[in-house]
Amino acid sequence: MFNLILRVLRRESSLPGANALGPVFISYRQSDGAEFATDVAWALRAAGVPVWQDKSDLPPGDTRDRLDEALASGLSGAVLLITPELEHSEVVRNTELPRLLALAKDRSFALSIGSTIERSPGKLDYRAPDRLLHQRRRRLQRFDQRPISTATQRAELARMQCRRRMQALRAEIEASGRPLLVDVQTRIPPFAALFDADLVLRLRPPEGRNRRPHIRGLEDLQLFLADLPYLIDLAGARTVRLRGAAHLSVAYAIGAALPTTKYGTVEVEDTGGHIWRLNTPVPVPGEGRALISAEILREEAEGRDAVLVYVDVLAERSDAAFDALVSETELFRGVAHLRPNEIGNLDPSETGVLVGEISRFIRQFADQHRTTNIDLLLRSPWPVALQLGRALNTMRVRLYEWEDGVEDGATPAPARYLSSLIVRSGTGTSPIEAVLLEADD
Repeated sequence: MFNLILRVLRRESSLPGANALGPVFISYRQSDGAEFATDVAWALRAAGVPVWQDKSDLPPGDTRDRLDEALASGLSGAVLLITPELEHSEVVRNTELPRLLALAKDRSFALSIGSTIERSPGKLDYRAPDRLLHQRRRRLQRFDQRPISTATQRAELARMQCRRRMQALRAEIEASGRPLLVDVQTRIPPFAALFDADLVLRLRPPEGRNRRPHIRGLEDLQLFLADLPYLIDLAGARTVRLRGAAHLSVAYAIGAALPTTKYGTVEVEDTGGHIWRLNTPVPVPGEGRALISAEILREEAEGRDAVLVYVDVLAERSDAAFDALVSETELFRGVAHLRPNEIGNLDPSETGVLVGEISRFIRQFADQHRTTNIDLLLRSPWPVALQLGRALNTMRVRLYEWEDGVEDGATPAPARYLSSLIVRSGTGTSPIEAVLLEADD
């Protein structure tokens, strides 16, 4: 026992302080906490908080040694998950908890407790953590405890961790005047590397061979996006820069959370390092050179209370999935196809003009047909989708995702567009009004 205590004390004394940009460590009991740990991890990632979880980040070797390395790697916080069988976990009680409590002495380190144990329906048992982990003097009862049984509850815990992260960064961001940096990925599985981004937004990657976003990832994002403007303000940032890559419906939704009416400058860095910047006010198309032409394909006296607009600004034209959608779905009041006037890749320096032309056409087209409902197909670089989401505030937009056809034996079916999200900003809640994507068709 004495040797164990000495070993713990030595390890605690060697722990570095908290790192505001570091990941959040998830501590839990495998037997009954693994599913909760996974869901909490994804809620945190959707809120821009990187995560260290043994399932995805524990390297080969002695487990306790690898845990020691993770706990000494520079964490920004931790979430301790309380489940009934936690009392049987010596690893949590003797290895993880002492280090986490030592780190929690640093005020910038955010230790949260997520609990599944109630003393009565709807009321947490706040004594359960100390009881299960054999802690005296109610040592854990003074930490923030939250329920984690539902997605909404897990999202609230994630928001709390993210707010602490932004508070820790505020002094540095205000002093430097730099933008808040958001790193986005919706296709690649995450890992707990140390990022230089302030928010590291990750969604569950597509399932199997699908290209479409993961439906639960979209639901995680829906619960988070309403908080994004508050987090930016909390960090003291005046401008925002995003980088990485995202599905186009996700990019648009993120943009809708950063409307031009609130943020004057938002920059998006693509994978090639090019910056797509949109300042306010959004440029109004003039009489000079136009970047975009619109082809009106259909106008109906009657039809669904919406117009369909296909924004296809990539160099190579691709109409098959669009044509199929138009022919197979109910009538729209109007259908339009937007294409660039010049052959070749878009110029990122013309982002403002490009987005100004597209957004103005969409607004005028919708107004002409007496509707604010837009069905929007995007075939563009993801920065264009994001900036367009910023510029179309007040419009109710149904977004789609392109996907390869499902294979039927050896013959692949045609590519298609799938309804993904309904997005509308300016409501004071999440800009994602509804998740429409189905897990599999």
